[in-house]
Amino acid sequence: MRNPVLLALCLFYVTTPLIAQTLSRQEMEEDLRYLDKKIVNWYPGLGYYTPKEQYAVYQDSLRRALPDSLGYLPFYRQVTSLISQHKDGHIGATHRKKYSNKSTRYLPLHIRQADEKYYIVFNVSPDSNVCRGDEILSIDGRPIKELHDLFADRFRTGADSEIPTGRYFRNLLYFRSSYFNWFGEKDSVLVRYVPAVATDTITKYLRCQTSTQAASYLKRRYIQDLSPSQNLRLYELDENNTTAILNVSTFAKFEKKDPLNLKFKKRLKTVFKAIQDKGYENLVIDLRSNGGGAVQNSGRLLSYLLPEPFSVMSGSTLKPKAIWPYLTMDLNPTMPFAFLFSYRWDKENKVWRTRKTKRKKFKPEKKYPFRGNLYLLSNGASYSATVSVLAHVKNQGVGSIVGEMPGGAYWGDFAGRFKIIRLPNSKIRVRIPLKTLYHDVPPSDQLEIQPNFPIATTYEDLITPGRDFGIDYVRKLITTN
Repeated sequence: MRNPVLLALCLFYVTTPLIAQTLSRQEMEEDLRYLDKKIVNWYPGLGYYTPKEQYAVYQDSLRRALPDSLGYLPFYRQVTSLISQHKDGHIGATHRKKYSNKSTRYLPLHIRQADEKYYIVFNVSPDSNVCRGDEILSIDGRPIKELHDLFADRFRTGADSEIPTGRYFRNLLYFRSSYFNWFGEKDSVLVRYVPAVATDTITKYLRCQTSTQAASYLKRRYIQDLSPSQNLRLYELDENNTTAILNVSTFAKFEKKDPLNLKFKKRLKTVFKAIQDKGYENLVIDLRSNGGGAVQNSGRLLSYLLPEPFSVMSGSTLKPKAIWPYLTMDLNPTMPFAFLFSYRWDKENKVWRTRKTKRKKFKPEKKYPFRGNLYLLSNGASYSATVSVLAHVKNQGVGSIVGEMPGGAYWGDFAGRFKIIRLPNSKIRVRIPLKTLYHDVPPSDQLEIQPNFPIATTYEDLITPGRDFGIDYVRKLITTN
């Protein structure tokens, strides 16, 4: 087709139904029935944090309130609200494919909270008159506190049960994405704020920016705040050469073509050899905003820190109907044999459960173990496999946790393997965890992992360029002790 006008018209008519999709009541009910079937059959967390009866009442009221037709975005909000009732950070709904792309524009402000107020820390809009430290009051007429509460309630990824740091800190960290997911793309937003150098309230429109545009403004305006994000990066805290900082930003694989995670293992060995060779007395492991990854990698890190043999998990369970998606996910012909070797049928509880063994999966590293003063930085966006590390460190008492409670639970989580489904009509994607994983730690009545040294963000922390208040606090701890 060589006529550019005709081609543009064809593309318009092909893509318009996807952008402005309207769903009938019958289509929405079909999507919800499909979702319910998968959750009942596969999801191990059904009824754990929210009683089944309470979830069923919410589900029934949602179905009864469905109108004769509804646009895609309002229905996405309904699905997200339903999923959030599970109060589990590993199950979640995302938009259909190609809902966003490189040209999608997002809210041009990064927002943080201190002393019950909300402040702008980064402004990535062309308007440079909006400054760091300005108090933000509302966006498009909606108070910031109201928006924060809404997102904390509806977007629970990375937050188990009612752990407040997981719900609230993480949603501030990803506030721009949450705003887009809930309200859709906007050309600009109406912002009401109070400048740091004045008392009068200002209301103005700010143009939304693409990710590329936002990154450009970040580099130009806030270069002091942008630190290297290389995983397993080791550097010194001060000139005394007594303290090292190890940045662990993820426990995921370094590369997809590394099925055994050997590159993570090799890099970890190199890091701890350097720690021993240089004789560091103190080690700070920065786990802030580490959303998790492979449990195997969290075990590898722990093997350099814990003095006794251990297993990251004491066991796991699967629902009977979750076996098929679990075994067929990787198209690995050995999976059925490996599964039967590792799991047994639990008649009493009607689940597949890992076979009991006294053997610990991990042993302490003999070559380069660290036995000095250990500090682990955590915040509300530390989750999943990161929580596994914190749970074992807390249990064995080998280090001090500094910062905020992580978003995950001490006992374990619903994770391990996931199946992503697409709802038949809306094409909304839902990620469903298939396994229940139990940390190999003594039972506790406490859901959260409390830090040894909690830190609250101050206004000065937010407005000071380049300040890392977590690292600053650890520096004071080391000096004091």
